[in-house]
Amino acid sequence: MKNLGTKSVGTFHPLEYKLRMPLLFEEQTRVVRRCLFDVHNEVGVGYPEEAYHVAFLICCAKRGIAVVSKQAGQLYHRDQRVHTFQYDALALEEVLLELKSLPGGFAQENFFQIISYLKFWRKSLGLLVNFGQDRVEVERVPFEPKPLVVREDYEHVRSLLTKSARAVLRPMRAGILTVAKQHGLGYGENVCSKLLAVEWRHLGLTTRRGLFSTVRFEETNVGDFPVDAMLVADQILCCISALKDDIGPYELGKAQAYLRALGLPVGLTVNFGKRALHIRGVRAPQ
Repeated sequence: MKNLGTKSVGTFHPLEYKLRMPLLFEEQTRVVRRCLFDVHNEVGVGYPEEAYHVAFLICCAKRGIAVVSKQAGQLYHRDQRVHTFQYDALALEEVLLELKSLPGGFAQENFFQIISYLKFWRKSLGLLVNFGQDRVEVERVPFEPKPLVVREDYEHVRSLLTKSARAVLRPMRAGILTVAKQHGLGYGENVCSKLLAVEWRHLGLTTRRGLFSTVRFEETNVGDFPVDAMLVADQILCCISALKDDIGPYELGKAQAYLRALGLPVGLTVNFGKRALHIRGVRAPQ
C-alpha cells in the first residue's frame, strides 16, 4: 500500500491567531479609550465616580463623540416590574461603559453588572473603566447570547422527597425553566432571584426571603444571621447564583449549612450560569 505520508501546514499558535482577529468595534473603542485616558490624566486620582463621569461627557462633547448618559430601562415579568437597569454611558450607539473609581481594582460583581447591562440593552461590547488607580484601567467585556442548555441533578435528594415535597418541586422546576427560556442567561443573581419569585408566585407558590438562622458553635449560641436563600412553600430552600461556571463546593456548602440550621431536609441550588442553567438537589448534612 502506498504511503501517503503527511503534509506540513505549519504550526498553529492559538494566541497568534487571536492577535490576528479584528477586535469588536475596534475603531469606536480606540476613540473612546483616548477620551478616557485624557480624562484620567487631566482630573487625576482620588475623586468620586461622578466627577469622572461628568468629565467624560464633556470630553466626548468636545471631541464630537455621540454619547448617551444614564439611560434607564425596566425589566418586566408577568406584567410586573422586576428590576431597573441604568447604564453609565453608551458611546457611538454600540459601546456601553460602566465607570468606576475603585482604589482596590475591579471586583467580580463589577463584571457581572456590566454583563447584565449588555444583555438587557442588547449590546455586544462593554468597557469596564476604573479611574481609581494611578493608571486608568479599561477592560473589554464582550457579550453574546447563548443557546439555553439545562443540566439537572436530583440524585442526592430523590429518596428524601415526600409526596408534599414533590408537589412543590414540580412547579418550582417548571418556574425555573420558564424564567430561563423567557429571559435566557446573562443576568446577575439579584435579578434572577426576583424573576423566580414572580414566576413562583404566579404558579401559586409562596416565597419567603429575609430569613435568619441561629448559628451555634458546640453548645454556644453565636447569634442569628441572615440566610442568603429563598424558602418556597415553607418546604424547599432555594439558593440562587448566576454567571458561575457551575455549582461549586461553596454553593453546595452554603445550601447544606442553611438546611441544617433551619432544620430542613432538602433544598435546591440553581445557577443561571455562563453557559448553562444548573439545577441540583441538596440534602441536609447527616
